[in-house]
Amino acid sequence: MFEIFQAIVNIGVPFNMIVLIVLFGSIAGVLTGIATQIRKYGCHRQDIDFKRELVDRGLSADEIERIVRVRPKELAELSEVS
Repeated sequence: MFEIFQAIVNIGVPFNMIVLIVLFGSIAGVLTGIATQIRKYGCHRQDIDFKRELVDRGLSADEIERIVRVRPKELAELSEVS
């Protein structure tokens, strides 16, 4: 890995900076994408666990549907308050 970095740095002066900027931008984009997917998975997992908890409590399908429909509105209101 160090050899690749050295090879990039040893390219001509204006070109090595362009390559490094593109490289760092690409790495940042990949890391952002990974973080976004991890967050989406966490939210999805939390939603599934919430629904499973409602089923374990013995609520009917209609009650669960009504609660799930109302829940995102409550979360939006809480985020606006903080």
